[in-house]
Amino acid sequence: MFSGRDLECLQNLVLPDRWQAEAIHALNDGRDVVLDAPTGAGKTYVFERWVEQHNFSRRAIFTVPTRALANDKYAEWKARDWRVGIITGDLTIDPDAPVIVATLEAVQSRLIGRFRPGRIDPAARQFQLLAVDEYQWLSDPARGNHYEGVIGHLDLRVHLLLLSGSVANPADLAAWLGRLGRDATVVQTHERPVPLEEIDIDDCINGLPRTVTGFWAKRVAGALREGLGPVLVFAPHRRDAERLARQFARELPLAEPLTLTPAQEQAAGPSLAKLLRQRLAFHHSGLSYVQRAGLIEPLAKAGQLRAVVGTLGLSAGINFSLRSVMVTAGAYTVDRLERPIAPHEFLQMIGRAGRRGLDETGYVLVSGRTPRMRQAAPQRVKRAAPLPWPFLLRGLRPGEPVRAAVGDAAARFYTDEPVRLGDEATAPLIAEGGALPCRQLTDTGRARVVRRRRSPLAACKTCRWRDACLALSPQATLLWQLQRVGVLDRELRVTARGAIAGSFLGPEGLALAVALEDRRYPLDHLVYDGANLFAGDRFAESNPRRLGRLAAVGEKAFHRFDFEGWLVEGVPPGYGYGASEVVQAIVGRTAKVGALAAASEFAGRGDIDRLMTEWRSWLRQVVAAAPLDDAVERDLPLAERWEDFRALCAIVLGERRDETLPELPALTVDQRGLIVHRLGRAVR
Repeated sequence: MFSGRDLECLQNLVLPDRWQAEAIHALNDGRDVVLDAPTGAGKTYVFERWVEQHNFSRRAIFTVPTRALANDKYAEWKARDWRVGIITGDLTIDPDAPVIVATLEAVQSRLIGRFRPGRIDPAARQFQLLAVDEYQWLSDPARGNHYEGVIGHLDLRVHLLLLSGSVANPADLAAWLGRLGRDATVVQTHERPVPLEEIDIDDCINGLPRTVTGFWAKRVAGALREGLGPVLVFAPHRRDAERLARQFARELPLAEPLTLTPAQEQAAGPSLAKLLRQRLAFHHSGLSYVQRAGLIEPLAKAGQLRAVVGTLGLSAGINFSLRSVMVTAGAYTVDRLERPIAPHEFLQMIGRAGRRGLDETGYVLVSGRTPRMRQAAPQRVKRAAPLPWPFLLRGLRPGEPVRAAVGDAAARFYTDEPVRLGDEATAPLIAEGGALPCRQLTDTGRARVVRRRRSPLAACKTCRWRDACLALSPQATLLWQLQRVGVLDRELRVTARGAIAGSFLGPEGLALAVALEDRRYPLDHLVYDGANLFAGDRFAESNPRRLGRLAAVGEKAFHRFDFEGWLVEGVPPGYGYGASEVVQAIVGRTAKVGALAAASEFAGRGDIDRLMTEWRSWLRQVVAAAPLDDAVERDLPLAERWEDFRALCAIVLGERRDETLPELPALTVDQRGLIVHRLGRAVR
């Protein structure tokens, strides 16, 4: 019989396979490593072994895509008695530790300071290794530019370890690193520690108890009866996940209920506690950290739950495996729109089938038209369309020219084709013959001015460059877009608006800058309205997303301009109405999180916790940003409001308190013992 300690050791078992040894040797030899191995194969072992081989004498950062995964990895390494720190948007603990686990955006400024062509920035010299887990996020439209910016401009003396199990072209990444002056090698293995087998679960549903009537309840019951449990079920969205979990609780016979401690009961709340006692759970981003990391995940890892129903969109955030995986749909909801499951997403989902050290085989349960194993495939990673321009402007002051810095950075992007900045034809003309009659400095500007029908420029009619201008494409390019949104002036110099916008990782800096320019916008309103920048559609309820003063200011200032990845009709794409009221209620203590979540149709406790995290992170970015000390006279009012707003954000944040993760309820001895789940009976 397995004890809880035996089970924990088995699930954490990672053997020094040949490919792992090869990767460790390459790192010790001074090379970068692009590591491609299936989910659960032991990619993280390479990082862990490197750290331990150097006896924690060399500093390393391990970045993950989400705060939840960072919290999990931090807790895991702390349990090993490592000295490890954590840096996320809302949490900083022991940042001087030899090992740091973080989200990439949160440590970007620690890795890359003010970038200048030909100059090595001292920001990253304190670290010797940067590990980027799930580096395929480089393709993500919203966050890929941060990954590209950090990897492309990292000090060459900081070695890279890129980890993924769902990338089809790791050699292309290694070639890119080579173009950056790095010595990179690809280490691959296609062998899964637990092989997968596809089973048509429809063949297993005959002869079930009459109480089992639901379509998916029958299939989970059949899996349990055939010894294929526990089962990780993926549902299209939250409501489906919760509905299926409740249906399973009503219909699946249970031999031995799970006994919860008072602390676990309190953390779970009545609804989730009722499911856990039935050895069932749902798992989605609406859960609080304590519910997810303190209850569902440890109980699932301990083998105490018969089935867990997660959401399709959260597959990358699942950090545990069960014997079988069943996907109930071929699409899921993103921003209230249906999106088909991508082959690489399906690959990640089925990668959660089979527990290393416990299961000889992992099972992919299919039914009817649900996806088949043959549809799973890795993705070809390519750069995301939005360019990381705030990263390029970091540290530039109003009035500074940007062409040299932007031009050098563009050559470092992950692409075989040069990125068009938008002055490739115009810059040589100006260098040779001086300013053009139209005073335009970009190809796009020339192409649009010469085609202008309303208020045409008279000089264009007789300009000797007219035909050349007509031959240029009016398609939007980076430099022209930055001029268009007021980040650069006509001379391609940074504006005060651009200096503020460049202090932030995403489009929130653009929205804040134009709000500060509106002197009628009260700062004590703006400090809370900033929460809407990260809200999406969770808090708008039945209202349109782009309501509120902050959205109206953006639409007016940017003339409803579209800037891919940054603005949609003048408003940041993540904007959503209603979040500011939630934040004000929590800060003002006029409502509790539980009551707000219960009153919301779409937002759960986890959504509100995440909103508060994003908002406080935004406030910290404001406080940490530089003042506009050298602003010209016309920008002095903006500089003063910027300084006043930074002071207000510091007050709202209050004095820094000791940061720590919430205490999690401990599993009991009985909860640590492995259970073999069968339909209507449990074998210890």
